[in-house]
Amino acid sequence: MMNSSEEHIVRLNRSHVKRATEALIRAFWNHPPLQYYFPDEAERERIAPYFFSLSVFNGIRYGEVHATSQDLEGIAVWLPSDTYPVTLWRLLRSVPPSQILGVGRYGGFRMRGLGQYIDAVHGRLAPFKHWFLQAIGVDPQFQGRGYASKLLRPMLARIDEEGLPCYLETLEGQNVRLYEHFGFKVIEESNVPDTSLTNWAMLRDAR
Repeated sequence: MMNSSEEHIVRLNRSHVKRATEALIRAFWNHPPLQYYFPDEAERERIAPYFFSLSVFNGIRYGEVHATSQDLEGIAVWLPSDTYPVTLWRLLRSVPPSQILGVGRYGGFRMRGLGQYIDAVHGRLAPFKHWFLQAIGVDPQFQGRGYASKLLRPMLARIDEEGLPCYLETLEGQNVRLYEHFGFKVIEESNVPDTSLTNWAMLRDAR
């Protein structure tokens, strides 16, 4: 049950996974890692449903997945730090085997190095209790209408009440200013080894 500050967002459950995954696919279709590892759109189209469903399933089981409304204009996946990194055991407990197999079948191994690097940076920079904003995306047809703010503000207010910091990373430089608007600060900018990708690690201090 949500407190009064969260009444205008919807907490999702497993019945929402398919629609939430579809919304994230549209939001992240041109995400730099997907473009880098899957430049062929046909390949990207095959793996995307499996790849994004992993985050949604795992977030529902071990954290919280929010939507802006029942129409799912925007999706945010939050994890408490004691459930991160996402281990194989947690995936097996939260994600249907068909989805895990689909990631492997359609080339998910290509992103293994990126995932390991990001996890290592996260562990090094945020070794304390915190919330992790693993993903936030707004369906392109609804972008620019304040849906990201609608997703972020209630949860950040709750995190403030808990007295905890919040960590995220982004591989899109254009997002840095957006997150800075909500109190996040870049604590490290680094190049992902053996790629042309840049990772911005950002932290919002406890209030």
